[in-house]
Amino acid sequence: MSPIIRLHHEHLVRINDPANAVGMWLTREQLWDGLRHTILTPQALDESIDAASIREVGPSTLRREIRRGTQTTIDEVDLVEGESLTIRADAHGVFAGSTLAIRIEEPAPENFFVRFIYDLCGLTEVRDEEEDTARRAAYQASDIERVRAARRYVCRPH
Repeated sequence: MSPIIRLHHEHLVRINDPANAVGMWLTREQLWDGLRHTILTPQALDESIDAASIREVGPSTLRREIRRGTQTTIDEVDLVEGESLTIRADAHGVFAGSTLAIRIEEPAPENFFVRFIYDLCGLTEVRDEEEDTARRAAYQASDIERVRAARRYVCRPH
């Protein structure tokens, strides 16, 4: 059996839960604004980021520069307004070819979920299932925090 050098992982985070009457329900626009904000300020979610800046902005793409210590990476984010964000890893980095897609799904009116889809490249060939399980758990925890940050952003006092 040949070693796996790619990793695919996806999961859903529920946004508006009919079973939770106390939680504030978000509109698609609010959810989009909050998720977009987390893309524009990644250092608010990831303590390993020393600085982040937007280098270029196009009609549906932006290019970010992210610094961690002496390392600088440049990634690109494709935006489909109100629908999805796709982060493409630094084309010159160790994870070149990797993507994270963040999609808003609405199976019923105002019943939102966010689907996170990771396609990773550049992983070491010698890994075990425990390492991949830990990586998946870390991604899920990070994505739940991203949704919390998006909520905080849209629910902040104006």
